[in-house]
Amino acid sequence: AVAGCKGVGALATPPSPAPEVAVLRAAIAAEELMIARYDAVITRSARLAAALRPLRAEHRAHLATLRSRLIVPPGSAAAPAPSTSLPARRSPAPGSVPAGAGPAVSFLQAAEQAAATALLRQLATASPSLAQLMASIAASEATHVAALAAAGGAARA
Repeated sequence: AVAGCKGVGALATPPSPAPEVAVLRAAIAAEELMIARYDAVITRSARLAAALRPLRAEHRAHLATLRSRLIVPPGSAAAPAPSTSLPARRSPAPGSVPAGAGPAVSFLQAAEQAAATALLRQLATASPSLAQLMASIAASEATHVAALAAAGGAARA
């Protein structure tokens, strides 16, 4: 009798993840990469660190908000394995982060603009509430471009 018991899995197949899971995962990965970029520039440029920490903190807040929206049914194909529930942060390739303050600021500005554009492209595939969140994050990232210009000017002074 015990051999015939299949546990909870015998009751039904796990539910499929919501269509937004892929969109959220992409946005989460993008925020993780952006934080890694900021970490790399802060590590390489002490002159920029004070100006960049608040922007990095905003990205950490975006990441926390996005992660809070990610709901994946346990046992579904999209659910992470228990050992990988905390995704590894992707870092920029060694040597891809410019050494000087000006080039580092330009590097982050380009990354911020690309991230904002990518989020805006995904709005059509998101629910209204997720689209609103993503548009808000994209707007924040677009404002970071101007904030970085000011940080770059202060670092040169």
